[in-house]
Amino acid sequence: MKRVICAAAAVILGVNVSYAGESALEALRGSVPSSVLSEMAPAPEPAKAPVISTETPTGSDFGRWFEKFKEGTENSICKAAQLKLNQNARLVSVLGVGGGFGRSLKQFPNRQIALVDEVALRLSLTADNQILPLPSVNGLGVSISGQLEGKSQVVRPLGSTRYCDELGTWAKLYDVKVVMPASSERIAKMDIGEIWKLPLSMKLAFNAGIGASYSELVNVSVSAGAAHERRPSVTLYRMSEDKLRLRLRLDRVTVFSAGASIRSAEIPMSDLGFWEADNILANFVNKTVASEINKFISFQLSVGHSRNFGKKLLLEFVLNPKDPQQMEALEKFLQGNFGVIKRFVELGIPFCDFSASDNSVDGLGELSGISEQALQGIGSKPTFAGSDIYSGHANSLHFQVPVINTHDVSWSASYNRYQSVEKNGETLHVQERRRTSNSKTLSVPFMGANVKHNSERTFYVVNREGADGKAAQPALMYQQSEGIVKHTDGSARDLVERANGVLRYVGRKGDGVNNEETLPKNELFPSSGGTFKTYKSVVMNFSLLINARGLQEILLAPLQTIVKAYLNMMREFVPAIVDKVADLFSVNAAGKVTYDRREAERRVGGTAADHQDPQKPIDTVRSLALGAEEVIKDIAAARNAPGWKEQSATLAAISTGKSRSGLEYEDFLKVIVQLTDPMNVSAQVYLNTDKKVKGEQDIAQTYQFFNNRSDSFDANIAEVNQMRDRFAEPATLTD
Repeated sequence: MKRVICAAAAVILGVNVSYAGESALEALRGSVPSSVLSEMAPAPEPAKAPVISTETPTGSDFGRWFEKFKEGTENSICKAAQLKLNQNARLVSVLGVGGGFGRSLKQFPNRQIALVDEVALRLSLTADNQILPLPSVNGLGVSISGQLEGKSQVVRPLGSTRYCDELGTWAKLYDVKVVMPASSERIAKMDIGEIWKLPLSMKLAFNAGIGASYSELVNVSVSAGAAHERRPSVTLYRMSEDKLRLRLRLDRVTVFSAGASIRSAEIPMSDLGFWEADNILANFVNKTVASEINKFISFQLSVGHSRNFGKKLLLEFVLNPKDPQQMEALEKFLQGNFGVIKRFVELGIPFCDFSASDNSVDGLGELSGISEQALQGIGSKPTFAGSDIYSGHANSLHFQVPVINTHDVSWSASYNRYQSVEKNGETLHVQERRRTSNSKTLSVPFMGANVKHNSERTFYVVNREGADGKAAQPALMYQQSEGIVKHTDGSARDLVERANGVLRYVGRKGDGVNNEETLPKNELFPSSGGTFKTYKSVVMNFSLLINARGLQEILLAPLQTIVKAYLNMMREFVPAIVDKVADLFSVNAAGKVTYDRREAERRVGGTAADHQDPQKPIDTVRSLALGAEEVIKDIAAARNAPGWKEQSATLAAISTGKSRSGLEYEDFLKVIVQLTDPMNVSAQVYLNTDKKVKGEQDIAQTYQFFNNRSDSFDANIAEVNQMRDRFAEPATLTD
């Protein structure tokens, strides 16, 4: 009965959208002309050389982001080399089959080129009907669809870092590599770094929508739907000469979505004046070219909302490819092509028997049982057996002005409950908030974007729950990935300043800044004295961790210190006023911030123009007091939460601006990092450049700061990152 309820229950949560008005910070930020912002920054101090560690960043989140960032940019002929052959057919009105083959060259963050071969097979079943004809519109239609798709993906690292050097390898179509048959001989011959994947997707969906066309120029549509998907997969990764990693994944997810869009109608192929011949090749070429052109010359505006609920199971084995017995057992397990997927689905049958609200002991019992079944199937004990129960929601906005600009923004919130056998049932609870912004300018069909700016900012609040059911204090982690294409050296320095702007405040307790623990942006991207240089691409990944001890120090910080920290940060925007009145602010035990108004008026005096501020100076002082008071209330809301789960959810929300103060991401960090000792903070910045500027060396380096000089950043967040990396959906070049 429990399984039936687990499989059938689904609750659609409502969307809660609110607008709290402009925060005090936004009011002040908007009042300062952009031309003088740079003059308001604190006086620079001599920069201390950062500690250099590895050449690659921690975690695979950045790998997935980097792969997407490199897509859709202005391509060289060599980089654009790819072969895609797809064919779809309808056997009857509701049944369709399809398949395809693709070969492409892609680049890892370390610039190594990889050859990717992909073969796919699809089977679909669709039934649709218009249930409510309406005048002047297309009517209300509904559809039920099912799809089964299987793939073979092989990723082979090559020796070069230049696309053109590998064109010869790409052109050897007789050397296409597929996963099956996965014999022991073929597996043993895998190159180091080579990845084999067998992902499978089984999806059942219900959709309803209504649309209308106006003057045959604009299409408007509104839709909503629900889908249930099961995604088992098998991957093999050759880690070294004597290590082969086998990962078995099972993901069950239910998604509810709704959206609306406005877009210009596509231009028919006949109007584009393409190949006039009437044959299969001409039709294929015309359709492909027309689709590509329409993609770039159409106007589009769309919004969407989705909610998801899912459960993942993962088993990991590290085998020796030189051990004949282990390879023979692996070959037997993989026999029957996709039969291994069926075997893994069977292993996941009891996986629906526990939920995110169950205790650690119940979850451990289920995982142990699945681990034993895997031991019997593979003949080797798993090196990792774990689960991830997750839920979340996301909002998205897509806007495209033909050729000129395309902009995508999304906001998401999610919760993940990770558990593994290896930690005796210890559970990691992760609250995540993320904002992504992608902008492309001057996009050309078949070439991609000439100018690009992508960013992704994420906060994680992590709690550990022991096997005894007791949860430890939370830790806070921030990650930011940002990249630019065809931007100036000034934009590159601004990118580094995003990280420096936070780093210089760590541990300051409201007393100025410390530029010793920052990156030397002027050395990394030297100015040429008024002459702008254009870099081909610059990528930065900034990660910062505040451990559990540091976060408690923040939550329990003296109220007067919080006020000082806030004013210290606001010095970036209204330095003249803050310097004159900072000592006048005081706070009582209830968190009420006050100041001597008469003395403040005497000190700030003058006109609004004297302070580069359209407000009256005393109004700015009032806004500063209000902003400090709101920050105190935000921190108090997290400190006084009724339980550890509520506290973590509150921390995640206020970190991203869902708060009284409206401070979000870097601005929020600039305040709270001042309230703890630097020994409770670990940070790193990874830079990757492709400058194409004479006389300047490229950078592919990680720089570490603060506590990781004695207690490495990798060690601090290794377990959390490993969990997230294992369960995350693999990108093309990752497992």
